[in-house]
Amino acid sequence: MKEKLTIGEMAKLRGVTSETLRHYDRIDLFKPQFIDPHSGYRYYSIFQYEILGTIKELRQLRMTTDEIKEYLNERNFSKSLDIMRTKHEELVSNLKELNEMEENIREKIAYLEQVEKENELQKVIFREMKSRRLLTLHEKINDNFELCYGVLNLENMLTDKTPILATNRLGIIIEETNLKLERFEEPSTIFIVAKNKEVIPNTYQLTIPGGLFACIRYNGELLSSRSESLKKILHHLKTNNYEITGDALQIMHLDITISDKPNEITFEIQVPVRKQ
Repeated sequence: MKEKLTIGEMAKLRGVTSETLRHYDRIDLFKPQFIDPHSGYRYYSIFQYEILGTIKELRQLRMTTDEIKEYLNERNFSKSLDIMRTKHEELVSNLKELNEMEENIREKIAYLEQVEKENELQKVIFREMKSRRLLTLHEKINDNFELCYGVLNLENMLTDKTPILATNRLGIIIEETNLKLERFEEPSTIFIVAKNKEVIPNTYQLTIPGGLFACIRYNGELLSSRSESLKKILHHLKTNNYEITGDALQIMHLDITISDKPNEITFEIQVPVRKQ
């Protein structure tokens, strides 16, 4: 056992790298206590082991270099407690964000796995769906150019992380009147389905009542490829004595955030109906 330790010995003792100690020396965070006047070699004291251990643990708490310097400078009970409380608040906030991100990704995986099972196109099916809140600026789009700016404006109003990637939340509204009159190319209002905890000003909120929906999925473009599917769903409703009860939703089912292959880009039209 000895009091003076080389940089390699101190690094090994505390489970850090020699380069880490050199870096700490350069930034005046943790410097060797002894310098040999003849050779210029620098040595640490074994009694410095506790300070280096404290620095290592504070780094594990994700403290910055400046925060660690502040912590080590003229330490006292009250100051240390305040710093610990502040760091704890930051960690709790980060943990909340990570938990939200994990929940978000888990939902996306579940959605994509469900999509993988339901890949049939151009088939009308009926589904009971819950009430949904839509975030919309009540702006109608005519083409993909206006769609891009519309999506950007809506995304900037959301607070949740990765709101659009791998979801079925983005879509447009096909007005009931246009649907019944078969005016399929009329401009449509863009929206994003809000999550339950999302706070939306009443001005930008639209509620779609729950109920029975006739649905059909198709492959192609959002605006220019929907006419065939709309005609098919209207024919099916007429043949089976269903009537339309409100505006239809056209949902981006799988879009370019998931695939750049045109044959994998799909949309779903959802029309609220009831039996006559």
